[in-house]
Amino acid sequence: MSHQQEISALKKFVRATNFLATSQIYLKQNVLHKRSLHHSDIKPRLLGHWGTCPGINFVYANVNRLIVKNQRSFVYLVGPGHGFPAVQANLFMEGSLSHFYPENIPYNETGIEDICKKFSAAYGYPSHANPEAPGQILEGGELGYSLSVAWGAVLDNPDLIAACLIGDGESETGPLAASWYANRLVDPATNGAVLPIVHINGYKISGPTRMGRMSHEELDLEFRGLGYQPFIIDDELEEDVYVQMINAMDTAYAMITDIQTRARNGEDVVKPRWPVILMRTAKGWTGTAEYNGKKLAGNCESHQVIVNKCATDKGHLDALDTWLASYKFNELYSINEQGELIFDNEIQSLIPPSELCCGQQRLSYGGEVVRSLIKPDLEKLAYGPDTPKGQRGVSMYKMGEWMRDAFKLNSEQRNLRIFSPDETYSNQLQAVFEETDRSWQWPIEEWDQDMARDGRVIELLSENLLFGMMHGYTVTGRHAMFPTYESFSQVVSSMADQYCKYVYASQGVHFRKPVPACNLVLSSLLERQDHNGYSHQNPSFLGAMLEKHPKIISAYLPADGNSTLVYTERAFDDRDKLNILVAGKKDLPQWLTLDEARQQAKDGVMVWDFASDEDPDVVLVGCGDYVTQEAMASLVLIRELLPRVRIRFVSVTELTSSGLGSVEFQSKPWLMDEVFTADKGVIFNYHGYPNTIKKLVFDYKGSRRFRIKGYEEEGSTTTPFDMGVRNGTSRYHLVIDMAYKLFQQGVIDETQHVDLTTDMLQRLVDHRNYIKANGVDPISLENWVWTR
Repeated sequence: MSHQQEISALKKFVRATNFLATSQIYLKQNVLHKRSLHHSDIKPRLLGHWGTCPGINFVYANVNRLIVKNQRSFVYLVGPGHGFPAVQANLFMEGSLSHFYPENIPYNETGIEDICKKFSAAYGYPSHANPEAPGQILEGGELGYSLSVAWGAVLDNPDLIAACLIGDGESETGPLAASWYANRLVDPATNGAVLPIVHINGYKISGPTRMGRMSHEELDLEFRGLGYQPFIIDDELEEDVYVQMINAMDTAYAMITDIQTRARNGEDVVKPRWPVILMRTAKGWTGTAEYNGKKLAGNCESHQVIVNKCATDKGHLDALDTWLASYKFNELYSINEQGELIFDNEIQSLIPPSELCCGQQRLSYGGEVVRSLIKPDLEKLAYGPDTPKGQRGVSMYKMGEWMRDAFKLNSEQRNLRIFSPDETYSNQLQAVFEETDRSWQWPIEEWDQDMARDGRVIELLSENLLFGMMHGYTVTGRHAMFPTYESFSQVVSSMADQYCKYVYASQGVHFRKPVPACNLVLSSLLERQDHNGYSHQNPSFLGAMLEKHPKIISAYLPADGNSTLVYTERAFDDRDKLNILVAGKKDLPQWLTLDEARQQAKDGVMVWDFASDEDPDVVLVGCGDYVTQEAMASLVLIRELLPRVRIRFVSVTELTSSGLGSVEFQSKPWLMDEVFTADKGVIFNYHGYPNTIKKLVFDYKGSRRFRIKGYEEEGSTTTPFDMGVRNGTSRYHLVIDMAYKLFQQGVIDETQHVDLTTDMLQRLVDHRNYIKANGVDPISLENWVWTR
């Protein structure tokens, strides 16, 4: 097909999709515009975003052209997902909606009527890109994530190209700005490619964009500085914008092919200069240009619904009628004897084979595309059954060993990555470098450590970029871990929320199948951020995520190394979830054998018999590794001082928004009394904010017996033990609280209560004086050893 024929086909295709996008926003009937509009044709509520739709349609048609011409697999991500009428118009045109929804959206007038009537309607189709729409792996509701998700999708998918449309308003967000740096991380020899297309339509909701006011020269310099080869498309240039675009797309495709071919033939391609298309077309292009002297097209006024009183105002209705008629949609199709729409041959030439349609991209649906993970043997990694209770070890070391072995076992499947915004060494996962490296595509100096072109660890100091890449990687069927400092995980809280919404909504869609979990590891925990100070002491992310649906979020707080191994394996077994693993990176006591850790993981709550007495007078609970150490130390201490007191120790290692322990444990409410007793006081030492646990036990009838300890937003640059002191989670505070409960219950008398409390308070004073004089905790605290 000649360029002239291709341009003619593209123009017809875009006319058709612009018509369908407009119809979805406005019409409830007369959806093919077979006659002039009446007020009764218009929806009672006009919702949606018109301004970005023409650009989405223009790019979609040009992506289709590349697919048909090269018979190559593409996924199309739309950053401005609020332009969903355009996405849905294309999904209808290519047949993907009729493929997945043959009864509701047949390929005929009835199908068009369905998408028009139900767009942005109650119990209809959302106003933004969504999992119910075929081919979508990104909501696009919150701007800024498109490019990072695209980069994640192409990792370990060497034949895939992700065409990513980025709004110029979206490009002003922090996550998107950081995403340009992914070109340093993706090896062209083993991965697919991203083709970013920045849609510079000049305006946001009510004002101009930064890029919209930049000259061509400024845009060119900016993207060359970022390491890309920019191609500028401008509808105000003399050359037809369609000609400009097909030339740019062909050149970009040739550049991608050349980079990949050279890398796959053994050339060390340093600083691959990937193409980026900077596309200037007017906001609201092809729509009503102006009304009542107000500029609409090419202005922020076209952002949402223009001429928005069509149901009651004749002037608005006439403007819409003229607008729809300008697309001459009736010239683009015929209807066969079965009532099906038959688009003309030129339009059909741009519809890819069904298996290559963006809406039927198999990688976007989970299920059979998920590359199963071969899991390491925990028996070989665990602390053995003869390990004495209380022997010290590092949980994150164990997690690193698990990941190292997983990388080795899955080297051929290429289905596992670490996305690490904080250095992998810092979080004590360095065992992975026995098997892989950090990926880096720019110059590597001889003194650089553990860096290679094809490393499996993606490491760069942007939480936003790497979480987005993990999103793209997992929803297309692979497995990943995201270890980060607990204090700064809140940076991706909104991204995690959007991911959870995507996964939760996907579960109700018949053609979407389970995908591997996103696994966030929170380390560098607040209890050991004594040296970095108050700015690094923040467990907010954990509490925020425990507001989400229990089917989607689980928080695992393993008490020791063997528990960490068990929960790491569990997290990678999970599907359609976001898991949070909270694990320390310092020496801590090891409490459980592997079998005990597995047993506890079934319920997420377990009485530790080795530390407990029968018929207890008080219950002591640890939830988190550092606070468990303090709870166990307080248990030893109170037994020395009150040897006749009977104590039960309970470990909680799993939380969901519906309560303590696993969902299975929560389904048997009587177990709460069995574990925490029916009438004894409970001292609960928690890693995180106490209010999180208070909310989780609120519905439990015995919750009034709970004294919940946790982070009270007190901290500074201090000593490790003093962090617990300042927040009331130290062993001395726990003894004070247990003494009070025992006194309340009549187990000890007032004199014993006062004496014990006075003793603990004096120890706290002595500790404070010691660290002020010496700058460190006493050796007896640092080297505390468990004894029964």
